[in-house]
Amino acid sequence: MRLTLVGTGYVGLVAAVCFAKLGHDVIAVDREPVIRGLLENKSKVWEPHLEPELADVMAKGRLRFETSIVKSAADADSLMIAVGTPTRPDGQTELGHIHEVLAQLMQSGTCPPLVIIKSTVPVGTCDELEASLLAAGLHTEVAFNPEFLRQGSALHDFTAPDRIVLGCKTSQAETMLRELYEGIEAPIHVCDRRSAELIKYASNAFLAMKISFANMMSDVCEGYGADIRHVMNGVGADRRIGPEFLSAGVGYGGSCFSKDLQALLTTGKLIGSKLPLLEATAKVNDQRIPRMIAKLISLWGNPLGKRLCVLGIAFKPNTNDVRDAPFLTLLAQCERHGIEVQAFDPVVAHVGAKAVKVMDSPYTAAAKADAVLIMTEWPQFAELDWPYLLHLMRQPLVLDGRNLLPDSMISQIVAVDDAVYVPVGRPMECSTSVREERP
Repeated sequence: MRLTLVGTGYVGLVAAVCFAKLGHDVIAVDREPVIRGLLENKSKVWEPHLEPELADVMAKGRLRFETSIVKSAADADSLMIAVGTPTRPDGQTELGHIHEVLAQLMQSGTCPPLVIIKSTVPVGTCDELEASLLAAGLHTEVAFNPEFLRQGSALHDFTAPDRIVLGCKTSQAETMLRELYEGIEAPIHVCDRRSAELIKYASNAFLAMKISFANMMSDVCEGYGADIRHVMNGVGADRRIGPEFLSAGVGYGGSCFSKDLQALLTTGKLIGSKLPLLEATAKVNDQRIPRMIAKLISLWGNPLGKRLCVLGIAFKPNTNDVRDAPFLTLLAQCERHGIEVQAFDPVVAHVGAKAVKVMDSPYTAAAKADAVLIMTEWPQFAELDWPYLLHLMRQPLVLDGRNLLPDSMISQIVAVDDAVYVPVGRPMECSTSVREERP
């Protein structure tokens, strides 16, 4: 199939590479500076194994890049739109980028027989887009095909998904969509477009709710001296619940959960439907970083002039995405309290904020720090020389915001004089000398 794909961000680029690997002829379209960067191997998207896979399909001629939507779509069998749909200040979804794509097609009078919306959009959007194309004299069907890619494992999730959702109106569109995914073994769920649009929002909202539930229970565990790891392992062992997304920590972040949760809340308001579970989910998540700062201040006393080493800037490991990352919320809180921040991330070298110094190693980030906070669960952070890192600090205080460190490493940490280890949802551990100082 000849596929034109508009948008080469995280979702679009991964989809373009994977469709090309399935044997389709793919043309990916974006702005000139973005395309120039891709041709020079300077993609802004960092995803494990993406770069060599991209080079492979380009070398085979399966994936090409263009800057003109109209030119690339002229001979295409279908056009897929994977542009950004951010949240507006009023809570509604900004569809300007999608409308811009369709405007160019309508002005040219040319459009493939099938337009596939991959971007996350409010319920009813595909109906409205198709009506606009029809009013412009373009007899094109619009389908909705949501993505369920986890950043850090997107290539795997695309080629081995739990399900493929096809929201379409006619059997012809269904046939074309099935052909597009031929070669991928996964259950295919075919439904109407509005149901498909809602599946995307509901899926992310439910996952966010599981994370907030774990974080809520972690506060209860801290109050009673229980261990959130054991509690959630016991809960997740129930196959009706499952173990995924039940890890307590600093809260969820990224470009999907908060945005989609807010969009679903706004969607509910438009039809007069309250969604109290989702309101509580967002509220619990909003409290995670302030609670972490409160812990830190209670251990320091006066935070003014203190230096905090933060390990991890991206919202999760195996990505360079800092959109809506908990780190950014932490940074704002630290600036308000007069806390100096030095940070390190394996793939994020620049944040664009004056309130943080991004260092070239975890050890330089920890130099003369009064505490270190594990913000992102990069596995290499569990393999650091923690006794040496604590030696570099002014105060050997470790806040494990992701419960990342194994018990063997925690034992090494608390063996250091005056060291304190503060996990999430578990009792705090400290060295013998600190214990003796306390009444």
